[in-house]
Amino acid sequence: MSPRLLQDSAPTPPTTISSSSPAAAAPPTPAVSGAQRRAQAVRLGALMAELEKTLRNQSCSEKELRHLDHQVLHLSTILKNDLSLLRGSSSEETLAVEEVLGSFDFLSHDDNTSCLGSLRLKDSGISSLQQRLDQSTPEDSLIAPLTSGNWGLDQALETHLDICCILLQTITATDFSPSRTDLLQEATLQADVLQRISCVLLEKNSSISAGDILPEAQRSREVLLFWDDCVTDGNSPFCCVSDAFCRTLKKRYTHKVKAKQPGQSNKVFSQLLQELQAVCRSVPSLRPVCSPDRVTLFQLSVYLKRCSVQQLGDHISRLSKEEYILSALRSPKRRWALKKLRGRSIAELLPLRCTLQTLAALQVDSNHKVCKAAASCLSRAAGCKAFRSQAVVYYTESLRSSDVQIQHGSCLALKCLRATESVDHISDLWRSADEDLCSAARETVLSFGKKGHLAFQRMDKLYTERQEEVYQNQETESTFL
Repeated sequence: MSPRLLQDSAPTPPTTISSSSPAAAAPPTPAVSGAQRRAQAVRLGALMAELEKTLRNQSCSEKELRHLDHQVLHLSTILKNDLSLLRGSSSEETLAVEEVLGSFDFLSHDDNTSCLGSLRLKDSGISSLQQRLDQSTPEDSLIAPLTSGNWGLDQALETHLDICCILLQTITATDFSPSRTDLLQEATLQADVLQRISCVLLEKNSSISAGDILPEAQRSREVLLFWDDCVTDGNSPFCCVSDAFCRTLKKRYTHKVKAKQPGQSNKVFSQLLQELQAVCRSVPSLRPVCSPDRVTLFQLSVYLKRCSVQQLGDHISRLSKEEYILSALRSPKRRWALKKLRGRSIAELLPLRCTLQTLAALQVDSNHKVCKAAASCLSRAAGCKAFRSQAVVYYTESLRSSDVQIQHGSCLALKCLRATESVDHISDLWRSADEDLCSAARETVLSFGKKGHLAFQRMDKLYTERQEEVYQNQETESTFL
């Protein structure tokens, strides 16, 4: 069935709008040029090809990856079965198709210059995709430009195909089982997004709305009115510019923010945007998504499900409380904030990744009493299952940071959380040249009881063998000289 069932209303391409300006002052919607459409089609084709290739190289042993693979194949089939969407009746459109098809330098052995620059890929905020395309080889299968026939849906699809690529790259890079579990859950959410997009393409509905796209559980009056406000400056229900999203948050939910400090509402809404655009809630991604200047309806839907949000206003109030605590933790009153946080129960935190990072940093604060208070706070958090599971993933992944202070704080945080599942990753810190970090790693591992002692003996044996090997190499060099 043809995906040309969607009416292409040429909604707003990404623009820059000041979050402080009123909605009525938003600039007029610019037209979408043929060059923009062609560039978008090329990017979608390249992302789909990259995603299909990555999935082929994955074992796909987990049901989550098989589900994602199935949805990618289904969506790809729908899009590739109607490349006529790129062709119009005019000769100009026919030439446009030829320009798109000729835009890959590796398809021509006579031309060493890529046409991707002329399609303004850098202007789209996806220069990393250009680099990946530049590394393509003649052995790669022919990449066909793709489009749904709707500019707004193409933009949303670009965002979510890129998220899928990042998730697969991050899954490959991690060897921590709880992290992989979180990433696989995110892959399932993205597979559901691709399934909904496929359904949209196959629906005979030229005037689709957010209510037609969102799952039934999320079709509350509050969410639908909020999103309608977000897209009021454009003609697409699929995505809006990030500034419009924040402007609508400010318009509708400022009263939900307990602003005890100047500018706190802006911090809360900015934080919500960052969390919504994150690839995974607890595992840091290898790179940012290609489109930070826009928010898709599907991203909002994933965020609501990921955080189990029932009422958006109530969620913002909770986020506001955590932002206030976070500000206090970063202030001279941080010791007082830690005691208050421990007293009111740390289970009230979402927690945000920046909150976890701040608590870890306080483990190595210059004030010894602050360090002790932070350790006490995190030790109490070990009894909160939801907090602990997310914190253990975040801190274990942070052990791979290039910043020694982050490694040190994360190591001590895992000790407080009694994260025995992270023992092998903590043991790896013994390879560090930083003496304090090595000491913290030993102390943490030995605090894990029998499991820690076994890991200690194993790492101590490896360390001794490594030292003997270094000594023997030095002896050999001396003899040779």
